[in-house]
Amino acid sequence: QYVIKKLNLRNASSRERKAAEQEAQLLSQLKHPNIVTYRESWQGEDGLLYIVMGFCEGGDLYHKLKEQKGKLLPENQVVEWFVQIAMALQVKKNYMSVTFSYKLSLILSALKNSMMIVLALNSSLAGLASKCNGRYYIQNVHSSPQSNGNKWLPYFYSDVWALGCCVYEMATLKHAFNAKDMNSLVYRIIEGKLPPMPKDYSPQLVEIIRTMLSKKPEDRPSVKSILRQPYIKHQISLFLEATKA
Repeated sequence: QYVIKKLNLRNASSRERKAAEQEAQLLSQLKHPNIVTYRESWQGEDGLLYIVMGFCEGGDLYHKLKEQKGKLLPENQVVEWFVQIAMALQVKKNYMSVTFSYKLSLILSALKNSMMIVLALNSSLAGLASKCNGRYYIQNVHSSPQSNGNKWLPYFYSDVWALGCCVYEMATLKHAFNAKDMNSLVYRIIEGKLPPMPKDYSPQLVEIIRTMLSKKPEDRPSVKSILRQPYIKHQISLFLEATKA
């Protein structure tokens, strides 16, 4: 089954139109189990850009966490989702212009009865599709504290920061940074104070989350180094064994 995403390009600038076309083409090149599948795209005479992509029948991660009703997930489930997202991010090293959505409601499950996580592309295509910059979308996607003052890194330099926010929420069922309004949220992030770390999981997982949320970009691990950590490699081997079984 497939879904069709319709983007209105009627009022788009030539730059936005070109970017949308390029990203649709780029999506066709991204073939990975943890990235939403692309089938085809075209521009209609009605001024809309149509993109046909795989239907993710399992819903989204935000609702999966809501279904827990405050009951924490088993650590192996948190790490399994964590690893799947990280593996999709590994693709980015070959496509530097790719940015993914880290909003939990846009991290999807490809399968209804088992959580095969897939990431959706997020950039000017998503911006043209809808304006969904809520407070916690800003937190996870657009914002990462610079090491020198109150400056912000663009979100496409902040994959590990955004991944850390997502994993923290998977482990605690709470936002990593919470505030009453946008200004308070920005201040809370840039002051560099880490949220309380999860207490119900192994020290190895907690330490990985802590380092991903480091204020200084140079203190955060790369996705490659995360996947090479002995703890994560062991978890991957367990997933593979379970998949074979």
